[in-house]
Amino acid sequence: PRRWLCHAALLLGLLALFLAKINSETHVNRIQPERVGQLTDLEAKNEARRQAALESRGDEVADIRFAEDGSGDFLDKAGMDQADLKYMDQLEKPAVPDWKKGKKGRTTDGPADDGLESKIGGKEKTEGVATEALEKDAEKEPIVMSAKDLDIANKLDTLNLNVIRFLILLAILIVVTDYLLRANVYQESYLPLPLPSGWMMTAPPAVVERPEQARRSMQDELARLIKRGDSFIYLTDDPSQARSLPEALPRLGKKWKMVDLLHVSDADSTITDEFVFETLWYGRSSFVADAPARARELLDGIIELLDKRKIARARVRQTVHVVWDFKEPLPESIRSAFARVALATGFSLIICRNS
Repeated sequence: PRRWLCHAALLLGLLALFLAKINSETHVNRIQPERVGQLTDLEAKNEARRQAALESRGDEVADIRFAEDGSGDFLDKAGMDQADLKYMDQLEKPAVPDWKKGKKGRTTDGPADDGLESKIGGKEKTEGVATEALEKDAEKEPIVMSAKDLDIANKLDTLNLNVIRFLILLAILIVVTDYLLRANVYQESYLPLPLPSGWMMTAPPAVVERPEQARRSMQDELARLIKRGDSFIYLTDDPSQARSLPEALPRLGKKWKMVDLLHVSDADSTITDEFVFETLWYGRSSFVADAPARARELLDGIIELLDKRKIARARVRQTVHVVWDFKEPLPESIRSAFARVALATGFSLIICRNS
């Protein structure tokens, strides 16, 4: 575990994907191949048309060429009719690429008005439209490069996006793995989620010592265990601490999927050790016992029943925590006996440092 290092890496990956998308859409997509080849093809077509005209009208070719003759004066137009002249004018016009043919002339809409106000207003309107259109054309001006370089640019852009997506998936995998590794480490765990205990990549320790300078208050610690999907029995010799706990704790959020927190006392004989153990085993409720004698009796009964479940190789789906919060320390014999049966059955003993 490295605190928030992997989370920062994931955020940087998402930022990289966002910037790569901007680069792809606003820069790479504007690249267009050079039109030198297109212009060459147009000139070749025009030359072929001139050669065809020369062959079909060979008798009209001027025998004498003067210095002031243009490039299109190789035919004698004096004897041509109107249709032939029109055809030759089309041949002599310079070639216009297809990309220039799409441009439209800018004209003002509406009927003409010879008034002074309309001329002034029309001029301002025309200049505004022209300026806006020019700015728009300038923003969308394509980037020109050779077809080979364009192919390389597209391949690099695709490779860039695919690598970033792969790294984001890898970062998500690392974050999930890191979370599952930290989940049962007291000083490193965060964001409790009701996930199955079998998903955790580290088993809960049989005995955990809660430090005096704990990360959270006791009520927050118990609420966190419920949010993890676990159950607990809180054994304490402080009645005021037991009374400060609510009657139910939320599994999700602050008030969703509430789990009952039952109080065990000496006067109530209906809550037996077997009832407490089975309820904890299936995660139906959690318990609080603030009578010292009853708390020790419950702990001994839980150890005895766990020994039987260990022989049967049974294990809880969600971890069950036994929280020992007494002023006097827990006897070492009871501690070692609990540790012997806890690892095999999925129970955990949390001992407060002041105990």
